Amino acid sequence: MRRNRKVSTRISVMAQNTAHAAVILVMTFIMAIVNLLAKSSCSQLLKSIGEKERLLSRLEDERSRESARWEEMKTPEKLEQALARHGLAMRYAKPGQVVRMKADGQPQPGQISVAKALQRQNAAASSVAMAKTPASRTAKRR
Repeated sequence: MRRNRKVSTRISVMAQNTAHAAVILVMTFIMAIVNLLAKSSCSQLLKSIGEKERLLSRLEDERSRESARWEEMKTPEKLEQALARHGLAMRYAKPGQVVRMKADGQPQPGQISVAKALQRQNAAASSVAMAKTPASRTAKRR
């Protein structure tokens, strides 16, 4: 049979100190693993950001080149050449032909083009009125 033995305090203190040391070692090991995982994640994110920045700079360069090509194509000489190549006889509008409109759809006041359009409209209306008048007089004479 077993005897009741008294556990010495020396062994229990030693076991307690060993347990504390083991907890500290395990926590240090866990912190080292978490640190390595975070470092790996950060390096992957930095690599991804670098790739995106290179792509952005390449696309920005391409956009600027295309913008320069578009601006060159919009010059009057190139535009007229392109129109002639496609068989279109077009010219830029003269300032008297441009009508600027307000947001509500009405023309802005004080434009030369609007005044000229009103003159043409009045001239056309008066010529139509004059054309109708003699026709009615000739119809009465018959």
